[in-house]
Amino acid sequence: MTDLAKKLKKNSPSLGSIFFLLILLLSTAVLSNQLFNLNSSNHETSFFFTRIAIWFCLLFVYMYAIIIEKRPLLLWKEKKYALGFYIKSIISTMLVLILVVFALSLTFKLADSNIDSEKMKVLVQVFKKNRLLLVFTCLTAGITEEIIFRGYLLPRLEILLKNKNLSVIISSIFFGLIHYGYGTSIQIIGPILIGLVFGVHYQKYRNIKILIICHFLWDLIALLVKTGQTQ
Repeated sequence: MTDLAKKLKKNSPSLGSIFFLLILLLSTAVLSNQLFNLNSSNHETSFFFTRIAIWFCLLFVYMYAIIIEKRPLLLWKEKKYALGFYIKSIISTMLVLILVVFALSLTFKLADSNIDSEKMKVLVQVFKKNRLLLVFTCLTAGITEEIIFRGYLLPRLEILLKNKNLSVIISSIFFGLIHYGYGTSIQIIGPILIGLVFGVHYQKYRNIKILIICHFLWDLIALLVKTGQTQ
């Protein structure tokens, strides 16, 4: 075995480290949900601190990758493209998301399943009063979730599993599970499907910036529509 091969094997991500990361993320989601529910007198403040907790998760993941794994946070080197490609890629990805979520929402409506939870109704009222928090929430989701689930987790799962499709599926499932606190099954299934779209895109094009922009725009548009429709 060459020195390079030994080094890669030594510093390769372990199943235990990835499992620990996922436990950390799920625990943060659980604690954030509990904090939001307990502090019913000020949902605005409690939700703000739950977003800060997610940034600390990203910091922890970064430190873990650099110090423990001794590897860069993003294993896949970022590919650069012309401006026109970025524009076309963002538009096409957003159109795919619209089709996927529309089909999912239609399915839930035909099945007479609940789409909006009580928590989402509360958050809509919070965002109507504080548009700055709305934008901060979208930025937090776009940056932290894409870097953690696509940038960090997906390549490492692919190394461990040696299966591109399975790594996308597993990372997308965990991406959906951290959204359980929003209260309805569509809030889990929706992110899983979105994670599949983003995961396939990242595997093919290796550019996290496109996904961050798409994720931010998707959340921003969705929340602006919800807050605009709710009087």
